[in-house]
Amino acid sequence: MTDKELGKALDVIQTRFQTVNRLFIRKVAEQIAKIGELSQSRINLLTVMAEVTSDVDEITHELQKAVNLTKPEVISIYNRAMMDTYTNPRFTKAFQAGLTVPPMERARLVNYTRGVAAQTMLALDNFSNTTAISQPYKNAVDTAVLAVSSGLTSYSAATRDAVRQIGYNGMQVYYESGYHRRLDTAVRQNIIDGTRQISMHCADSVGEALGYDAIELSAHMHSAPDHEPVQGRVFLREEYDKMQSGQDFTDIDGQSYTGFNRPIGEWNCMHFASPFSTTYSKRLYTNDQLRDWAQKNNDGCEIDGKHKTTYQAQQMMRKIETETRRWKDTAVAAQIAGDDALRRQCQMHINDLAAKYGQIAAASGLTEHRNRMTVEGFKPVKLAANPA
Repeated sequence: MTDKELGKALDVIQTRFQTVNRLFIRKVAEQIAKIGELSQSRINLLTVMAEVTSDVDEITHELQKAVNLTKPEVISIYNRAMMDTYTNPRFTKAFQAGLTVPPMERARLVNYTRGVAAQTMLALDNFSNTTAISQPYKNAVDTAVLAVSSGLTSYSAATRDAVRQIGYNGMQVYYESGYHRRLDTAVRQNIIDGTRQISMHCADSVGEALGYDAIELSAHMHSAPDHEPVQGRVFLREEYDKMQSGQDFTDIDGQSYTGFNRPIGEWNCMHFASPFSTTYSKRLYTNDQLRDWAQKNNDGCEIDGKHKTTYQAQQMMRKIETETRRWKDTAVAAQIAGDDALRRQCQMHINDLAAKYGQIAAASGLTEHRNRMTVEGFKPVKLAANPA
């Protein structure tokens, strides 16, 4: 499976959860708008909470549907990652030489893949619990009810922060560490982590069964600075183990490296470690190619008077794409809740982000992906020109 194929599959899955996320945003915003139309004497908390419960049930049902649709797709992706191991060109010469993977090892890899799939299924089921839906919804409704009951300030101003938080944050996944991220992002990252885990483990196991004595790292343009010096290089297994534990290490050409904290294949690393045989394998990347990529990355560009590597510019663009989607979601919530002031604030953020995105792309030569900033239901607002 190529990165492009995996990316397309993940885009379909992520879009599915983004749709549920926007249903959540719309339902909360509609409830806030409805409460705002009531007077102090007409607010019936039992009716409001019954509607909230009904909405939460609907959102949870749609979320569970998304999870159920995603599960077989995840299993398909994971099985493909496992089977691709046996057709990997790096093993061709060893297979042609008569080396084989024992049946017991093949069975173990099947069970391993099933285990990773089971962990991902459990995570998806946990994502579909109601806590992440009901609590922020109830908090927003409490704010709206208090605003009407007190009558001390304008309703839009009183509920603005609640609407902003619902639109910007959407449905969140909370971890024991206290860290949290948006649901659609969490789902995507879980599947990426599982796919990488299976690919690397299965390839390593097959390589070990075939007697492969080294590890080759994948390489790509615009690498992060901590992994750029080692990408595309080959390391004996014991030296690779040193690398992964943060110790200093050496490649098979005798070049020494200082240890780093972020292990290969973890903490959002996009590199893969693959088995390499000093008998059967040929390096995928030449030293000249790797030096050329590093030079172009470090040449980078100038943004706002500061030098940025191409990697840094690329990361800035990815962050803007995410931020733009969040502010567009917030603008949709503001429109439904009837808060025109918040909607204009959102549009100002969106316009500033769009301008910065174009500036970075022009300076770095990176390709724009404005389709990644599309949000269903968003309608731009024309802002008044600044006075002369």
